[in-house]
Amino acid sequence: MGMMIGIITGAIIGVVLLCISFILFWIGKRKQEENRYAIWVMVAGLLALITSGSNALNYFL
Repeated sequence: MGMMIGIITGAIIGVVLLCISFILFWIGKRKQEENRYAIWVMVAGLLALITSGSNALNYFL
């Protein structure tokens, strides 16, 4: 059960970080500014989703 909690937590964190990065991009586009933090948040979200997917494959296969 411990591995399943890690998979769920990683997926939730990844989705939340991606949502935050898209909001930051949208705000930056409206203000016509480049937001460097949005890119880093998006990278962190993608890495969390990739890690969660890798853990899911290890758990289920």
